[in-house]
Amino acid sequence: MTEMVYGAVPVQRGEPILPKWWRTIDKWTLSCVLILFAVGLLLGLASSPPLAAKNGFSSFHYVQRQAFFGSVALVVMILMSMMTPLVVRRLAVLGFVCSFIALAMLPFFGTDFGKGAVRWYSLGFASLQPSEFLKPGFVVAAAWMMAANQELNGPPGRTWSFALCIAIVLMLAMQPDFGQACLVLFGWGVMYFVAGAPMILLVAMAAFVVMGGVIAYSSSEHFARRIDGFLSTADIDPTTQMGYATNAIRGG
Repeated sequence: MTEMVYGAVPVQRGEPILPKWWRTIDKWTLSCVLILFAVGLLLGLASSPPLAAKNGFSSFHYVQRQAFFGSVALVVMILMSMMTPLVVRRLAVLGFVCSFIALAMLPFFGTDFGKGAVRWYSLGFASLQPSEFLKPGFVVAAAWMMAANQELNGPPGRTWSFALCIAIVLMLAMQPDFGQACLVLFGWGVMYFVAGAPMILLVAMAAFVVMGGVIAYSSSEHFARRIDGFLSTADIDPTTQMGYATNAIRGG
């Protein structure tokens, strides 16, 4: 965002990598990520101990896991921000292809861990959710396709990215995981808007999303229960993590 407003910072040859990295990153975005990480840990401290005790773990089991994996994610994010755009694009496309295949194979080899939605692979020592790896890879791959669409005699990148988006949304809805499906569709819509989409098409897409939400609400008990619980705290099951979080907020 900073580069879009003020322009890219010129890179000097022979400059050490850390000073160059600090000069060229978007510091506002980095600050927001760190704040989000801290807020997530704080909310985990407030709401996860009862759930951990219910599942037979130590009180701060989930907080410790969140801190560990969050720290690993921050390190990976910083390392990738030091790479060239070409390397980032290649890694993102490779990750997207692997995640897309893993997402497509979930109905055959995935598990729901008793939660009613087949979203994970059980690895014994840990679980893996392909959609979490698919989202960043899809954003980079779709942006690459849309940029190629602008080139002279370029491929129909917008159409290809839209087809991939619909395929991903359908696979996520089949799990069912409507939240992730909406995130993917919204992310693609924002990129399409930045790439120069006509307003009429965006309005039509918004109407399509609203219609899909109404259909999902009327046909899926799980989706309706989640929406009702979000809109009304009276309908929240007090034994769920959301119920514990609500009680923690009410109790200060």
